[in-house]
Amino acid sequence: MTALKQIKIARAGYILISVLFYISGIGCLIVPDISPKAAAIAAGIILIAYGIIKITGYLSQDLFCLAFQYDFACGIFLIVLGIVVLAIGSKFEGHLLSGLGCLILMDSLLCIQTSMDAKKFGLATWFVILASSILSGTFGVVLIVMNTQIIAGFSLLAEGFMRQYIVQCTVSLSPRHNRDDEEKENDDTTS
Repeated sequence: MTALKQIKIARAGYILISVLFYISGIGCLIVPDISPKAAAIAAGIILIAYGIIKITGYLSQDLFCLAFQYDFACGIFLIVLGIVVLAIGSKFEGHLLSGLGCLILMDSLLCIQTSMDAKKFGLATWFVILASSILSGTFGVVLIVMNTQIIAGFSLLAEGFMRQYIVQCTVSLSPRHNRDDEEKENDDTTS
């Protein structure tokens, strides 16, 4: 698989996860009395999918290496957590929202660091990355403390926006990848 294809898959995966966050967030706002069992199943599946996408992003050859820099360990963590939630989700009944708040807070803190790296790279969008990360992290903290579906909805919407914005602003689909892929093909055919 070429580097450009890997990056396109990872980028599309992040946008898909952002859409799932938007849908989940709107669902929490519209149906705040969702069944804990249904929430645990949905959370487990989304965590596993998100983990796979994070690992895919990490393994891609992104030009700036900003959006995916912490994603290998985070991806494994999310997959394991997703499996645990699916296996014993009923035991997490009172803690699912607090756990979500912790995950959003952790992701937001890593994205604050990404915004600082983006600033060093000279990306003009670093400030929006920082602001969206702070907003998402704030919702994560409020969710840990207040533990309500409404706050969860706003937290998921903020997380979705933050993730989508970061991947669209920092993941380069540059012509360099096409040149690298063509050079690799030429090297392979001459060998």
